[in-house]
Amino acid sequence: MRSSQRLYQVFSFSTVTLLAYTASAQEDGSLGNETRFGISSELSSESNAAMDRPSEGDTNTFATTLSAGISRRTSIEQLDIEGSAALTFSEEPNDSVQDVTDPSLRLFYQREGAGSTLRAVSRAEEQDVTSVSSIYDPETGEVTITPDDGRRRLLNQSVTLEMLKDMPIELDISAERGDVRYYDTTAPTYYDSSTAGGSLATRLRLSPVTTMNAQLRYKYHEADNLQNTERETRSGEAGINYAIDPTSALSFATGYTTVSTTASGLEEEEAGATFNLGYDKELIRGTIGIDLDREIAATGARDALTFTRSVEMPSAALAGEFGLSQNESGDSTWIGKMTYSREFKRGTFGMNLMRDVSATDTGGDRVVSTLGSAWTHEINSLSQLSLNGNYGEVDYLNGSNPTSWQADLSLDYDHQLTRDWVLTTGVSQRRNMQEGLDDAISNKVYMQISRDFTFSH
Repeated sequence: MRSSQRLYQVFSFSTVTLLAYTASAQEDGSLGNETRFGISSELSSESNAAMDRPSEGDTNTFATTLSAGISRRTSIEQLDIEGSAALTFSEEPNDSVQDVTDPSLRLFYQREGAGSTLRAVSRAEEQDVTSVSSIYDPETGEVTITPDDGRRRLLNQSVTLEMLKDMPIELDISAERGDVRYYDTTAPTYYDSSTAGGSLATRLRLSPVTTMNAQLRYKYHEADNLQNTERETRSGEAGINYAIDPTSALSFATGYTTVSTTASGLEEEEAGATFNLGYDKELIRGTIGIDLDREIAATGARDALTFTRSVEMPSAALAGEFGLSQNESGDSTWIGKMTYSREFKRGTFGMNLMRDVSATDTGGDRVVSTLGSAWTHEINSLSQLSLNGNYGEVDYLNGSNPTSWQADLSLDYDHQLTRDWVLTTGVSQRRNMQEGLDDAISNKVYMQISRDFTFSH
């Protein structure tokens, strides 16, 4: 590992340890300060941990993770800081590793003023590429599905200022920046990239049932790939929301978008009108809606028709959005997202689904599909079982990139040893699939002991 990475990780590990002795905001919403500190040690044995084709052998690991949280909550202000890092000793098939791994740090700050809200969010984390469980990161749009021995670092910051709240004219200003950095990777699909942008939005209340809104957006994206892609997106939109009655509303917006892309020294521009027409209605137990949308992407115009539905039940909740997306060439694919949760007498079940289409840095559209589920069952007051699974698929509609799939499944048993200490044992399997290649499979067995501390003051 490079010395700069090691310095970053050691600094992160030290920061997490220090955070355990500072003050923070309570998660239950009550006012005051709270400090959280956690420690866990895990012993594991994993076959083909690097997801090689073919497998090079087993990896035995002992890792101790420190985590800390700082929160502070007053009537007008909220601060939350969360951090963690692991000290890892690992015997790999061809090497022995002793290092600080998986550092992460998240910050959330919000302050309420007279008719205004300031909100800032920051995130920094680093992981081995092969240990990333979710193939799609919603904050950066990054896709991580090809096995690789390198590491991925994500950095994100965003600031939002809401002004003139509850006034006839409201104004929102936001700015964000994101960076993705890869270290020691060999796959050409992994390259550094950065994104920066901002928006200005305003709402004008014309009457108790009518609101006019307008928005300006700008986004700059740069990718250090073979084509040295640079992309600028500028858009403006204005629309109106009309409440038909107390339970239903109609919205319409129209605008104009330009997308300028420079790749391999060649510049292309896509430009055109955009619009959105939507209808929403509140029902006794949820909502229903329909949306017709046209947007301009780097690959041209894209139309989408989606239906939304949410249902609230005594012990369950369901919210979904499904539809069809079509590009200007006439190629169609279904899109959507769904979340479902249910509480049982002695357990819970949750599921989420997402399928989305977007333009890639190298040209063409890419469809990303993810499915996640989690089930828990309380055996008695001291122990429980949990089953978790994730599935992801990346399909490139244009170009020569093969379709790839990734899945993981884990079964855990938790037992409360004492009031503070929890013992977890489990097994898991990861599988990576790619057209034209044999499956890469990893099996893991592990045992973990952990404890969490909370101090309110």
